Amino acid sequence: MTRLSRRLAVPALAGAVALPATAQAKSEPFKVVYHLNQPGGEDFAYYRQMLTNIRNHLSIQPPEGIDIRVVMHGPGVNLLRRAAPADKQIAATIDELKAAGVKFLVCKITLKNNNIPLEELYDIEESDLVPSGVFEIARLQQREGFAYIKI
Repeated sequence: MTRLSRRLAVPALAGAVALPATAQAKSEPFKVVYHLNQPGGEDFAYYRQMLTNIRNHLSIQPPEGIDIRVVMHGPGVNLLRRAAPADKQIAATIDELKAAGVKFLVCKITLKNNNIPLEELYDIEESDLVPSGVFEIARLQQREGFAYIKI
């Protein structure tokens, strides 16, 4: 093998090794967890901005797909307890995001500590509850490779 052919062979081998890893990475969806533990502010402006950001996030539509979870605890549950029931536009945006596959997850500890019955939350079922909001965020990041976003 000549010196030139060795230099050409090494990049070709490196590319061959990298292809399966690249192909594998492209098959997994982008995974993101949005952390919501804030009150909505005046006219629910904070919640509106967060929902707009999630909508924008979904609009990219990479071929691999996107898996978005919104984990709510503390005052963040008021998105579903106060904002959605009071504002049809917020409720419609939540419906749209859910139809696109976004999962809204609620902390059981928050509900228990604040005596909030499940029925007070907009479009939430028992299967949407997580034992602890902060634990769920950590679990998604550490165990399932989710990126963390706090707006």
